[in-house]
Amino acid sequence: MTEELDYVMGDRRPENGKLLQVAPGIHWLRLPLPFSLDHVNLYLLEDDAGWVIVDCGLNSENCRTAWTRILEEIIGNDPVQAIVGTHFHPDHVGLAGWLQERTGAPLWMSRTEWLNARAYYLDTSDDFVEQMVGFYGRLGLGGASGEMRKIGNEYRKLVSPIPPSFKRIGPDTLLRIGGRVWKPYFGAGHSPDHVCLYSETDNIMLGGDLLLPRITPIIAVWWTEPDANPLQDFLSFLARMDGSEDEMLVLPGHDGPYRGINFRINALRSHHDERLDEAAAACVRPGSAAEIMRSLFTRELDLHQTRFAIGETLAHLHLLMQDGEVRRELGEDGTYRFERAA
Repeated sequence: MTEELDYVMGDRRPENGKLLQVAPGIHWLRLPLPFSLDHVNLYLLEDDAGWVIVDCGLNSENCRTAWTRILEEIIGNDPVQAIVGTHFHPDHVGLAGWLQERTGAPLWMSRTEWLNARAYYLDTSDDFVEQMVGFYGRLGLGGASGEMRKIGNEYRKLVSPIPPSFKRIGPDTLLRIGGRVWKPYFGAGHSPDHVCLYSETDNIMLGGDLLLPRITPIIAVWWTEPDANPLQDFLSFLARMDGSEDEMLVLPGHDGPYRGINFRINALRSHHDERLDEAAAACVRPGSAAEIMRSLFTRELDLHQTRFAIGETLAHLHLLMQDGEVRRELGEDGTYRFERAA
């Protein structure tokens, strides 16, 4: 097993809106994001019959401008055979509908990811927002939970209309593109049914956000499934990937392509083991999720980052609850408090 990651492209990155070939027939595209994580990786796969797009970018002016140039100057009159969404997050399917409108290509996703995308996009109800505000209030965020009411359904602001129909990527789906056969690998934790695609012939994995090389994927509990245990789901995915060939080329959703997957799997496990220990230690005295979050995330957080941080904190607390190390009680003030089990 390798003892470090091999960034196969070194310091090379695609210029904004331009393609960089990372393997025969596989082109890397990097588009900007207006967040602390300031980019997303997309991939264009060449096929004799046209092109396949893997992930789309955010529904923003910058991303639409980049895609307009690519459609005109690179794809041209060639057909787009398919648009593949690895998962429903807006930086990955934000322009799926916009691209489908311009190319006529079908959207391929796992059923659960497509259903989540449609549900988040279509839900304009007050219940959606009030459920979110109540969820964060029970976690002890106080005034910040009310501030989230102003954000509302942020998902709708970041995506073009999610296509009303799709082609399902299921366990037996094989995508034949450019002489390669891509087999799906499913994983949860970051999203409910994330799809990675693997070409055994070339030992290449389109890893989406589950196999990032430098940062850890966001593993968080959200208000739509308040009692979820996503960290257990993610660790189960890593266990299924254990033993993969270190020479596998992983093409991730952020950062750069790399080899050394087993090293990365071990690093991700170690990171979450440390965070579990820190969360358990913070439960020596009863505390809300917000209080425990502040012991795990000591830097200043804006409202956007707070949602991620408290969701990740809760993911670790829920796994500790499952393992019997921590218990949770709802106080008279309507706030959950967590403490070490006797």
